[in-house]
Amino acid sequence: MRYLLIFLLTLGVVFAKELQKDCYQISYLFFNVARSCISYETTDKNIKTAVSAYTVGFLKLLKDIKYEGKAISDIRFNSEKFYFFKKEKSFIEIHDYFFDKNWIYFKKVIIKGANEKVIKKKIENKNFTDPLTATLYYYKQILNNKPIEKRIFFNGKDYYVPYEKRKKLQINNKEVIYVEINPTKINIGGILQPTGIWKLWIDARKPRLYKAEIKIKVGTVKIVLENN
Repeated sequence: MRYLLIFLLTLGVVFAKELQKDCYQISYLFFNVARSCISYETTDKNIKTAVSAYTVGFLKLLKDIKYEGKAISDIRFNSEKFYFFKKEKSFIEIHDYFFDKNWIYFKKVIIKGANEKVIKKKIENKNFTDPLTATLYYYKQILNNKPIEKRIFFNGKDYYVPYEKRKKLQINNKEVIYVEINPTKINIGGILQPTGIWKLWIDARKPRLYKAEIKIKVGTVKIVLENN
């Protein structure tokens, strides 16, 4: 449903050399409000990730929101390319980043009706990682019980978001790892701005998000893996 859903819904850690896809139902109160799907493909040299999300049901009637993203990184989670497209009615926002060893070439396009604004910057790359690649890296670190060392780069700024309260649990005979993160410093804006602690349950046997509860501007949103 948005950039930080993208941050959550990316798979990670043990990568088979194949294309894999998982989809999630996103609910608010008693209603399904969005659906998101994530796929990744790995080779000996890189990881390619793609995500899409869109509103459904009554929320689609009120606020038709669509998100798409894709990223390429090397197998050590060093970002190479990142693209993110966000559309809310007549408002469109596009992020297009290219990473090399020393620099990030940042481009952002904002379209409001007939008006268009383009922002370009060259920013020093201090081992930053894009949001999609960051999720793969996070899951690797969480499942191996290692600290977060990389910073996330998005919208011209970098953020450090560690995880806390890691513990193993059983849910419906599935082994999961529970963690909490606090992404409130990441400026997304709009109804999807993080406002509190996010709770994540990660599938410990097939590394991917099993479910999550996230706090955003409109309240608590629940994310559940389809066909789990």
